[in-house]
Amino acid sequence: MGFQLTIAKGLQAGKELLFEQAEINIGRTTENDVVLQDAGVSRKHVRISDRLGRFYVQDLGSANGTLVNDAPLSGERELRNGDRISLGPVEFVFKEVVSADDATRPFMPVDEDDDATRLIRRNQPTSAQPQLQPDPFAPTPRLEPAPSGPPMLVPVSGPSAARSETRAESLAVEPPTTAPLSRAAPARGSTPTAPERPAAGADGLSAADKARRRRELSETLGGQLTLWWLGLSRGGKFVLSTVVLLLVAGAVGGLAIVFRPNLEGLSRGPEPESLGLQPVMDSFGVGEGVTWEQADLKLFDFEFVSPTRAVAVLRYQASGISKDEVTLTVNATPVGSVPPDLATASEREIQQIISPSLLKRNEHNQLVFDNVRNPPGRDSWRVWNLRLEIIPVPNLSPEELLQTARSYVARARDFYERRDVGAENLSLAWENYRSAWITLEALDEKPELYEDVRHMMGQVALDLDQKCGQLMLEFQRNIQFKDKKRARRVVDEITRRFPTPAHRCHNLALEKANEHGL
Repeated sequence: MGFQLTIAKGLQAGKELLFEQAEINIGRTTENDVVLQDAGVSRKHVRISDRLGRFYVQDLGSANGTLVNDAPLSGERELRNGDRISLGPVEFVFKEVVSADDATRPFMPVDEDDDATRLIRRNQPTSAQPQLQPDPFAPTPRLEPAPSGPPMLVPVSGPSAARSETRAESLAVEPPTTAPLSRAAPARGSTPTAPERPAAGADGLSAADKARRRRELSETLGGQLTLWWLGLSRGGKFVLSTVVLLLVAGAVGGLAIVFRPNLEGLSRGPEPESLGLQPVMDSFGVGEGVTWEQADLKLFDFEFVSPTRAVAVLRYQASGISKDEVTLTVNATPVGSVPPDLATASEREIQQIISPSLLKRNEHNQLVFDNVRNPPGRDSWRVWNLRLEIIPVPNLSPEELLQTARSYVARARDFYERRDVGAENLSLAWENYRSAWITLEALDEKPELYEDVRHMMGQVALDLDQKCGQLMLEFQRNIQFKDKKRARRVVDEITRRFPTPAHRCHNLALEKANEHGL
């Protein structure tokens, strides 16, 4: 099934064009199936398409518009036999063709009038050895390269208009690489010959095969989309591809945000269950930002090997915790509670010393964070950045241990009294109090000095946390104002006041400096 267009008005009035394609475009440029080189015709003017045996005409946004039966065409309209389609100075009469015998093949006159036009169909078949009939009025053939574009209505030069009306019309054939050939055309009133089967194109498919493929594609939604895509210009395809890619990227991004917690759960591996010198950066508890949700308690196992007794130092950070809310037990023995939350929780590092009497050498030990309010409550709490340090205790007598602790305390007091003289003195005082505390933990019976050391260590740690918070706030302010020079000076000041990694602020400053490229 196809359709026929008869030129009713124009320089080739009366000529009939038979189409077997499911869709044709008519316009002024060579990318169309029928080309009309006239200023009144737009580049892509009109489209006629076959949809399951019903034919539709659609104006493609032309400048001068399209008329169907002398009425302006807006949008798309179904065609009936005898409908007149006008674009520019040319008017076509539409006729539906059920079989190839119901219509004639288009034939192309070679006129010699400057005002005449020649219609050249794209994919016009050629014979291997065409029989030539000389025409006394035809111009001398010229050797030209084979045209690669679609058929066009172009002016043909000739000596006079009168001669073109009296001479016979010939069927123009697309030339190969030799001179163009003309087929003798029948008289205007003669019976047309049966249409020949089109020759195969460069892709191995004839025009009939291509038309059949188009009809098959038009029967399915996917095929119609394929035909629509093939009909787009290169710029249209680029714009559409860009829009589709943006939509896909947005959809993927939305899904990633929605399913991010699940994806992170799959990528972070198993939940940590043991402690050691390597910090565990994941967070535990319940509430916003918690990596592993544990509403009421979190258990850790650890094991150490030591020839002598040892003291364990648990270092961690905590937030969202009130007084006596979370208790800490080692091997089912309470060792204290997590200090209440402060504003500087992100910089504050908590240290808990576990005495040798609570530890089991060469065996599994268990450490538990227990939220005494959950259940039945569901209060938010969080601990993170945990690591456990095992420090062997010298095998000394109680008197020697006490004397060693007193020497640490003496140095710590000296540094604390001179804390305003040197930037690092406050940190050195804290480290000596910490060493005295660890030494006194090795004693089974704690002397009065033990409580004094714990009190002073807490006081010095509070001063260090406040100083660390002030310096980090100044660092963030300089980063916000893009003053990296002053931010670098703040980092240097932090490393002077916290010369060793014993306090969290030392490593925190280095992390921030690396993060901002200082």
